[in-house]
Amino acid sequence: MDKKKLKPPLVSACMLDCPDACSFLVDPEATSIRANPKHPFTKKFICRKGRRFFDRLNAPERIVQPLLRKRKTFVPVNWDKALDLIAGKLNALHDRPEAVLHVRGYGYRGVLAQASVNFFAALGSSTTHGSLCDEAGIAACIRDFGVLTHNNPEDLLHASRIVNWGKDLSRSSPHTGLLIRQARKSGAMVLTISPGGDNSAGFSDACIRIRPGRDRFLAAWVIRKLMDAGTIKPEIIQATSNWPDFHKALHEHDPDALLRAGDVDLEDAEEVLAWYAAPGPTATLIGWGLQRYLFGGQNVRLINALALLSGQIGRSGGGTYFNISSSRNLGLWSASSSGRPLSLKDRRSLLLPALAWEMDWADPAVEFVWVDGHNVVNQVPDSQAARRAFRNSFVVCVDAFFNDTAIVADLILPPALMLEREDIIGSSLHDYLNYAAPVLPPRGSCRSDYEILRDLGQRLEPAVIFPGPDECLAAGLEPLGMDLAAFRARGFAQAKHPAVAFEGLRFAHPDRLYHFPERLDPEPGDDPDYPLQLLSLVRGSFMHSQIPEAEQQELPKVWVSSCNPELAGLDGRENVFLATPLGRMAVQVETAEDLHPLTVVIRRDGWMRLGHGPNAIIEVRQTDMGQCAAYYTQPCRLEGEPCRDL
Repeated sequence: MDKKKLKPPLVSACMLDCPDACSFLVDPEATSIRANPKHPFTKKFICRKGRRFFDRLNAPERIVQPLLRKRKTFVPVNWDKALDLIAGKLNALHDRPEAVLHVRGYGYRGVLAQASVNFFAALGSSTTHGSLCDEAGIAACIRDFGVLTHNNPEDLLHASRIVNWGKDLSRSSPHTGLLIRQARKSGAMVLTISPGGDNSAGFSDACIRIRPGRDRFLAAWVIRKLMDAGTIKPEIIQATSNWPDFHKALHEHDPDALLRAGDVDLEDAEEVLAWYAAPGPTATLIGWGLQRYLFGGQNVRLINALALLSGQIGRSGGGTYFNISSSRNLGLWSASSSGRPLSLKDRRSLLLPALAWEMDWADPAVEFVWVDGHNVVNQVPDSQAARRAFRNSFVVCVDAFFNDTAIVADLILPPALMLEREDIIGSSLHDYLNYAAPVLPPRGSCRSDYEILRDLGQRLEPAVIFPGPDECLAAGLEPLGMDLAAFRARGFAQAKHPAVAFEGLRFAHPDRLYHFPERLDPEPGDDPDYPLQLLSLVRGSFMHSQIPEAEQQELPKVWVSSCNPELAGLDGRENVFLATPLGRMAVQVETAEDLHPLTVVIRRDGWMRLGHGPNAIIEVRQTDMGQCAAYYTQPCRLEGEPCRDL
């Protein structure tokens, strides 16, 4: 008998909301996913989230047909009935498009994944602004440098020293973690500055613990020492626009008070100074969590300023790394429609971090909501309020699982997932574009977002028309100047950007100069009733809220230092609760010795309906810039039974 010929694996790509944007080799028959070794950045390694994605594709609880709410349950309907129902509601709102709200997340990315953005732009619907992720840091970098960019990530291998301000290299961007390990093998030293909870010891030669959200005070102290020592090079100062104002702002603060504000001792602060003052290049990593505080933008700006003034910007082996836009190397496409009443600039926009409040007070009221790529009810602060707000509108949710958003929807549309849909993917870390080939047919009657909205658009009056999918993909490749057929055949291509950002200290502002912040704000006062600080940190096992229900059956865990002042009061208590002014949730408590004593860590994105959603008790706050949710400026306490009144 002839042996069955083995089929070669198929090249595809990861679409998850991760900066690494890996290239895959997929064997559908063996249900295996591995790294594409020919890809210059992915190389031979992908994370477990990518390797086990077949578990998500084949999960028995996956939604694979449209579901329509009937009172407290859902019933299957066919696509024609689902799309006709939606079209009827959108046609009825033709003259009032602001009553339609589109909420788009980044649960998947790509050129064709922009279908919903382009569709609702053609309608002139309400949209959202602000961010639940990284906009404070993005705004900070643009204010400083004039543009969001960084050195080629592989330039980290040229660093003599690397200072990591709060990036969890064990859970976020595993390829950055791999580069750090390679740099250490080549002799680079790594210093991590963090409140803990990030497994930093395994990636570091030294660790400094700081109070959460106070990084700007430590950076300001180091800058003051550089100023007072007179070691800042004149050519660096000449490349800045507002040095006198920045100099004055920092000299309004006593250096000892800066260290007290950061809860950093003098010896540790002097170590940071020594790292930045030493000869040779020092690279700086800026974690995304560092900007999720009330003054998160200032945190990033002071660290950028420290890197500049110590001579680390514009040099190989130096630079600061926050992120880049995953769409910066992709071209755009648009939908077309005639007879629509509004232009793009006239669209109403609601603040995403305060979505429930915005919906409650919207005038005219929101009557129809379309959500895709986003478990938004779960993700926004004060999730309970978001759940209530969504009950006042007809909600269409494009999702594959009964998460906190799908469960409050009126109609659930099942999307094709990664490996079932075609697209071109960019990265927020490197400059490769990857081809995501559809290596499997969509499960059940699932359809790609592009197909769903293309067919919906044809039912509207007037119709919304999409270009063909190949035309859209070709438009996405226009900045690269590459033919779509050649790109599909190769599987990836690299866009051209300087390997070293801001070489020659030439920045992207119109004046070509670096712009400093001109203030250093104090932290708000501590709340004596809630003396601890809650950090809802990134998970390593799952992407955001894409967590199987089976993994959320026990009580959620929180971690505290053994030196936490409230820990002793919990001895012998049977039930423990994590409490904030918004409410409380039952938890298990474990200790982690690397944590700051006033910190409580919980892994984020658990489902609210399963008792795992910390955003249900996180209050709405906005960062100092970028209109980002300030999740980590959340006071809390631990309660044992009998509980105190809230």
